[in-house]
Amino acid sequence: MTHRWLVDPDLHPDVPKGDAYGSQELEKKLKEDFGGDMWRVFHQGTIFPSVGVGAGYTRDENGRLVLSAVILVGDAVTTDIVRRVPVVELENSVNIGPTGVREEVDKLPPLRRSPEMSPEEFSRLVAQHYLTWARGVPHPVAAMAADAGAKLPTVHTWVREARLRGFLPPAKRGKASRKES
Repeated sequence: MTHRWLVDPDLHPDVPKGDAYGSQELEKKLKEDFGGDMWRVFHQGTIFPSVGVGAGYTRDENGRLVLSAVILVGDAVTTDIVRRVPVVELENSVNIGPTGVREEVDKLPPLRRSPEMSPEEFSRLVAQHYLTWARGVPHPVAAMAADAGAKLPTVHTWVREARLRGFLPPAKRGKASRKES
């Protein structure tokens, strides 16, 4: 699908006036012009009905891609649209894809406690899932709960138990918790 992302000929003389970029060309051009490790383009109608979104990413110290830039293009970009930019979903779209965390999680045994599994074995499994999700999402416990079909408080208890058994480092509050791995 090619959306007409019109280009200002004064800023980009290499593109013929009125020409449009396809997704890959636009992502490459955004990276050249604005830097960052990666750019993704979400055409008009993908996230918002009348606005296209360009999302720029940089890698944090753990190697996870974090949102570092957003470009909104449309006939009317309102404050309501700006407030509704789905930051977590934009980050997850590049970190959980088929070549990201999702593939790694799928290689792990399912996050289920079986009757023959000792509490220590289960805590190790919880730690593996937590550390894998933490490489790709800002809220690994929420991702684990959704993936396992478990309630969030239950998974928090599992993670707490894994910490108490020494399989995970102590928790840190706020944004600092994203840095642990």
